[in-house]
Amino acid sequence: MLSHANRKAPDSSPEGSLVRSGQRVQAIRLLKLRELFGVLALAMWMVGANFGQAWAQESAPYPNRLIRIVVPLPAGGNMDALSRVIAEKLSASVGQPVIIENKTGASGGIGARTVAQSKPDGYTILFAIANTIQAVGLQKNPPFKLSELAPITQLAELPTGFAVRIDLQAGTLADFVKFAKEKPGDLSFGSVGSGSTGHIIGEGLAAAAGIKMLHVPYKGEAPAITDLLGGHISSAFASVGGLGQYPDKAKLLAITGPHRLKQFPDVPTFQELGYPLRGLTGWAGVFAPAATPKPIINRLATEIGRIVRLPDVQARMLDYGFEPLGDTTEPFAAFVNAQAERWAAAAKEAGIEPQ
Repeated sequence: MLSHANRKAPDSSPEGSLVRSGQRVQAIRLLKLRELFGVLALAMWMVGANFGQAWAQESAPYPNRLIRIVVPLPAGGNMDALSRVIAEKLSASVGQPVIIENKTGASGGIGARTVAQSKPDGYTILFAIANTIQAVGLQKNPPFKLSELAPITQLAELPTGFAVRIDLQAGTLADFVKFAKEKPGDLSFGSVGSGSTGHIIGEGLAAAAGIKMLHVPYKGEAPAITDLLGGHISSAFASVGGLGQYPDKAKLLAITGPHRLKQFPDVPTFQELGYPLRGLTGWAGVFAPAATPKPIINRLATEIGRIVRLPDVQARMLDYGFEPLGDTTEPFAAFVNAQAERWAAAAKEAGIEPQ
């Protein structure tokens, strides 16, 4: 061991100071490089872990995560209620969360466009009504193309009901037509939007009966029914179940479709009353983005079709005034194409021009 006297004193020369400064800088650089390599290693590990998780998720059997159902109607109507019933059952069936997203606008076109532009992986699907398909032929610049959607299954037929305010004292459709002829232009009818099922049928009724009515479009049936009950419009076209909930404030005069409904046996069809209106009726169905793989389409069609056939679901649908179906994919695809042509022709006959 060196004695205190023999220890070498620090070099206090300028050259010694420079050497020591350089050593400190080099040590700091080495430390920073070690920190940088550590951060890079952590980042690479995280990327690898995320990639592995994403790969595992993509390769896992469908479905393995949340499913989103887009409903192109406001919350509160019967179609929205039906979508929530099916979402709950579907979630229990596939073991994954299923949520409802209401996306309104352009007679259902905005919601349809959202689904059409989504990744075709079965995790974003559309619950549509006839209005959604009608919008393609009744808008000059529709927000989506029919070819961008893949039909999955038809849920139900949705006969459209026609109801008037109770204070009009029109107990029958003949009474209403007589009143409209006595006061041309004084009566109005609400629908769920321009070019909707109710709009087309309303104009068709006016043409067939030789009467004039003012069309009042709404963004969904709930606000239309609210205004009917509040006395702001004379009549409305909406779901039979929605209108039938308020017998003390609104009178159902007729329904579309080929026959009377089990839950509403006293309400005649337009056809019975001499207004065939081309046999038009509404419907509800499920769609996915067009490029969705066929096995996923088939899985969804099987699950949803089974749910529609459940006794408790059928009972709810009948209460809403719907006719449960649950058709398979191929018949539904042919039906959709035929419906697009039929409604476009009906709109033209009713004098409704594309907007």
